[in-house]
Amino acid sequence: MHSFASIATVALGLSLAQYALAAPSAYPSGQSGQCPQGRPAKALYFQTNMPTGNSVVAVPILPNGGLDVKRYSTHATGGCGSAGMEAMNATAGPDALFSQDAVIVQDHMLFATNAGSNTFTMFKIDRRNPTCLTMVGEPAATMGEFPVAVAYSKHLKTACVLNSGAADGVACYSVSGRTGLKALDTGARKLNLGQSTPPLGPTGTVSDIFFTPDSKMLIVMVKGNPPTKVAGFVAVYPVVNGTVSMTPVKSNPVGSVALFGSSIISNTEILATDAGFGTMKLKIDPVTHVVTADVKTTIAGQAATCWSAYSPKTGSVYVTDIKMNRIEEISAASGKIVSALNFTNGNTGNIDDIVGGDFLYSLSPSLGKTDIAVVSLACGQGKMKELETFSIPGANQFSSGLAVL
Repeated sequence: MHSFASIATVALGLSLAQYALAAPSAYPSGQSGQCPQGRPAKALYFQTNMPTGNSVVAVPILPNGGLDVKRYSTHATGGCGSAGMEAMNATAGPDALFSQDAVIVQDHMLFATNAGSNTFTMFKIDRRNPTCLTMVGEPAATMGEFPVAVAYSKHLKTACVLNSGAADGVACYSVSGRTGLKALDTGARKLNLGQSTPPLGPTGTVSDIFFTPDSKMLIVMVKGNPPTKVAGFVAVYPVVNGTVSMTPVKSNPVGSVALFGSSIISNTEILATDAGFGTMKLKIDPVTHVVTADVKTTIAGQAATCWSAYSPKTGSVYVTDIKMNRIEEISAASGKIVSALNFTNGNTGNIDDIVGGDFLYSLSPSLGKTDIAVVSLACGQGKMKELETFSIPGANQFSSGLAVL
């Protein structure tokens, strides 16, 4: 049992196998006959995160938003995956990395973490065939252990990686489309969480890393650990003269328990999940860099709300739960619940999710396969529609990260 399942109670008291799936059917006029067909993304990506060798899986997205799983491709990262540990020395999975943004795509580049090798890898995405990936340079050492998330700023041409193990912290690199990753730091920005490698979690581990849209701040989310009464925090690293500061401003938003995946709404607003109760809208002071709680939203029946994806078109953030097979829609403006969609695919729950065009994709890893559910957002806010679930056979319970182009 994933240990996040007990957080709410504590908080109140204190190589891919052969493909064997039929081609996707055309969706019915589906969007109630009155909604547009929906604008799709081009391709979807996740990583296998296998300890024996990590690979990025690239899947074409069809014009109807579905996945052309007959034509997926795999691309070795040059490193190995890994999984954290849970109570009773159980290997974590799904949610092997306890993080969001293990794989990211920006500016026709893909970055993937190799938690078992203490490296991360950069690929260039072919503009004519987005499932064709070419590794640029060599995987870069992360100056720490158990890297689990990556952030990239196109403006700064800088990628920063987040380590979660005994040697934790943040390290940043210049990015070149010809030569790849080059370290900008001589050592990582330590968080001093007192973790092990692999880390014991999910509580008390790092969660996410991202730049604000204006690239003036790099933000790291860290979960609290209610059983030991250790508070989590948000670390804001100011960007000064194009360089990420080595020293963060740390804040513990009042009422937060285990801040996890985050959607950046604006330069000063974040809609974050919190595995202890649901979601929390946060505000960042652009001068002091202090982060404060704005709106706290409890999701009834939640077990561990952890991942989020933002759609600027609908103005909503879509959050998932590893133990609840549903999507909750949260208004980015109000921070309140708009709607919920209960999946009919029989899965236990969902981890990473991502918005691509007018569609939402949700990852559900399990032994022997990884399922990806597709939801239409074309009808607008409050009108999610479940379309279809696709399986990638031979993937596994360690699969993590979800990105689109």
